[in-house]
Amino acid sequence: MKRINLQGKTKAQPGKAEKYWFRNERIGLENTLFHRIYIPLEPFDSGLKYEDQPVETEIVIEWLKLDLVDPDNLDGIEVSNRAYEDAEASIYIGHAHNICDIKKLTFKRIEKDIYQVTGDIVVDFENEGVAQNESFSFQTMIKYER
Repeated sequence: MKRINLQGKTKAQPGKAEKYWFRNERIGLENTLFHRIYIPLEPFDSGLKYEDQPVETEIVIEWLKLDLVDPDNLDGIEVSNRAYEDAEASIYIGHAHNICDIKKLTFKRIEKDIYQVTGDIVVDFENEGVAQNESFSFQTMIKYER
């Protein structure tokens, strides 16, 4: 199976984080505060012939239910799928949403709503038959849009 080589072909660009409230009475979920993070990647050639090049995509992390005293302060937060099992991360490549395992995602406040984010993920390309699974490490800035 082909290898995309994200680490050698692209890098994380400045992104954003936001919070939102969601409830679903049918499954017993009361109104709950979640966070969503978008980290765009620099356009790159995926090497997949059936996909338009360069690929423009982003890492999206959703349904992140952070245990915060202040939901507007992400400083010092460390996220992983081990600690936040319900969080879903994916990246759209090869006409598929490829699930990502968040190994570690850390937030360090730089300014009021600006954070430096350092991350390590594993992209599960094999589940959708796109390519070999691979790790991707990155560092970028995000703006927290309250």
